[in-house]
Amino acid sequence: MSAPQRAQGQAPSAAMLHPVWHPTTKGEPPSEEFVARCLLGAGWVGANRRLSMLDLRVWAALCAMLGEQLPMAPPHDPELQRIDTRTVETTGYQLAERVFSSEGGDQWRSLRRSLARLRTAEATIRVIEVDPDLAAQRVIEGYVPLTGEMWIATTRLDLKVPKEWGALKGTASLRVEVGRWAAEQIVAGRCKWLDLDLLRALGPGLAARAWVALEAWARWPQRSFDGREETAIGLGKPALESLGVGGYARPRRAREALDRAGERIVATDPSYELVRCEKRAGWCLIVRRLSGAKARAQARSGATWRSSGMAANKRRRPERSAVRAQARASLPGGVS
Repeated sequence: MSAPQRAQGQAPSAAMLHPVWHPTTKGEPPSEEFVARCLLGAGWVGANRRLSMLDLRVWAALCAMLGEQLPMAPPHDPELQRIDTRTVETTGYQLAERVFSSEGGDQWRSLRRSLARLRTAEATIRVIEVDPDLAAQRVIEGYVPLTGEMWIATTRLDLKVPKEWGALKGTASLRVEVGRWAAEQIVAGRCKWLDLDLLRALGPGLAARAWVALEAWARWPQRSFDGREETAIGLGKPALESLGVGGYARPRRAREALDRAGERIVATDPSYELVRCEKRAGWCLIVRRLSGAKARAQARSGATWRSSGMAANKRRRPERSAVRAQARASLPGGVS
């Protein structure tokens, strides 16, 4: 979600997009900019595996929560060295609200599995710093985790009428450490923002993955007119991988899948007007959308899929707050 949407009072949803697209398990990723554009300058950011769409939504929610919790680096820990500085403190209920807009046992189990998978995700970074005075380049490589320690605390109650307490699993208190490199990017604003309501509306399939790839791409536009921007993405192997159709044996099948995904994107996101494969010099994905993050945020603000959140749709039970406070108090404190 963009800064204008946050200014309108909507909860932000952040995602470090670039570590999710092209796994770097076999050497370096391709040099094409569509695959792994680095927001820090020349270079790339890869990952040891591709995140699932659920993992991406959970990661986006954690990034958003850290951004709200830590709007700027604290004076006592400017380099975010302390674990407690970059640890997200939340509950199962609140995380489910961000990720699913609903709650329940199945959602809670899915969240736990996703959090466990994120613990194994590692970003691979190469940044190139150019010194024009010396006609030299300094290449910095890093291998960093997305998340670190995770703690879950629940309170077991011996009640005569347990149903009065609702879904107690949702009151589980969570402490999730965000990796220092990722936390630095979030605090510094070097990240992309996702609209989680829109991501949920697109569903778990190819349309969502292709939309996030288009949102992540840093080379918009090639052509701009009448408040719109348009570009043509050459459908070589790197782009097919980034768009989520690299596994198709026949290019025609991949293009057909992209056309179906494009139709869903246009039908769901009012800021996109065209997402379709066309043959020009070669096969390209033609994409046309509103120009500028502010215009796109305004177009999306009144969409039917916009959720006000569970907290606004139902009254919180006071017993949940009591259980949540007790569970949070039992969590171990931050360790520097």
